[in-house]
Amino acid sequence: MNIIKTSQQISNIRESGKYLTELLYKLYHATQVGVALIELEFIAEDYIKKNNLKWAFKNYHGFPANLCLSVNDCVVHGIPDDYILKNGDLLKIDCGITYKGGITDSAISVVVGGELANPLAYNLVVATKKSLDTWLEYIAADRPLFGFSHHIHSSITNAGFSVIEKLTWHGVGNKVHEDPHVYNIPHPSMKTTFLEAGMVLALEPITAVSSKDFFMKKENDWNLYCKNGDLGAQWEYTILVTEDWYEILSGITEDIWF
Repeated sequence: MNIIKTSQQISNIRESGKYLTELLYKLYHATQVGVALIELEFIAEDYIKKNNLKWAFKNYHGFPANLCLSVNDCVVHGIPDDYILKNGDLLKIDCGITYKGGITDSAISVVVGGELANPLAYNLVVATKKSLDTWLEYIAADRPLFGFSHHIHSSITNAGFSVIEKLTWHGVGNKVHEDPHVYNIPHPSMKTTFLEAGMVLALEPITAVSSKDFFMKKENDWNLYCKNGDLGAQWEYTILVTEDWYEILSGITEDIWF
């Protein structure tokens, strides 16, 4: 697949991103103590239908939902169920939307009840988002993606946390997962992969308090859990690499926890 998008593809992806960002805000405000995960899934389902959009995640390789909702030690790919959110839970909300074939993919992490409800989770989320935001300053066409990997890893470890080393971020736009697939650690393969104008990327640090690996509680399960049973976090934007810099196409960029 050609990883460089046409102007029409970019236009459709950009519109997809506007919808996805609006939906993420709705889900953020709905994330409260006493809310069941399946209620958040229903909000997403209703929003997608009302706006005549298409699902990006649902039925993708058999995934059964619109949202990945991952609580506490479940770091990514959590399937929405009847679990009721409690004060101090760390919820990861990951969603994708398709508009006229253009796909965006973004995620946030929310500490239910705020900083005082779980200071460790709060600090992990802040460090995860900061690692992403500060790297954006260095985006430029022709730069190797090794720089992103090195920056994320350094930023997270310097904050006292860990990166889930085997989970990658990826290209997006025509499919949910496209090339390139990029590690959040300074992996040697990233030295020969370069940013190019016209790339659309889903930038996604995936972190934990101490775990560097994940496991499944059941064989071939979707839910991935931190190896040490600790808290996991993620934050994700879809961006377009431009000739001059970049454009964020989807995701919540403001520090919503303040």
